[in-house]
Amino acid sequence: MKDEAQKKTQPGGARARLGQLEQAIRAELGTLDAAVEPLLAAVRSDVNALHPESGGTLLAPKEQESRQEKLLGTLNELEDVLEALQLAVRSGRPGSAAVSGGG
Repeated sequence: MKDEAQKKTQPGGARARLGQLEQAIRAELGTLDAAVEPLLAAVRSDVNALHPESGGTLLAPKEQESRQEKLLGTLNELEDVLEALQLAVRSGRPGSAAVSGGG
């Protein structure tokens, strides 16, 4: 249990989870993942700022708090967009054929 808590606070953990999220999005949406790329880029930027690579500069506490709030807002927006895209894929709307296996 302690190992799990440590993994969640380690920079590599956040980056690894982001990579897993991106893979899951690509698997689910296929070519429609381009619709969320700007949001994913913002998430990547915030995660990299909050969890710098080894030897990187940590943000000041106030800046960390601001970035965390920005990240949460972006993640909420990403969730909304993903839900809409998943509904489009499942309903077979035009443009979703590549994802649903149609063609």
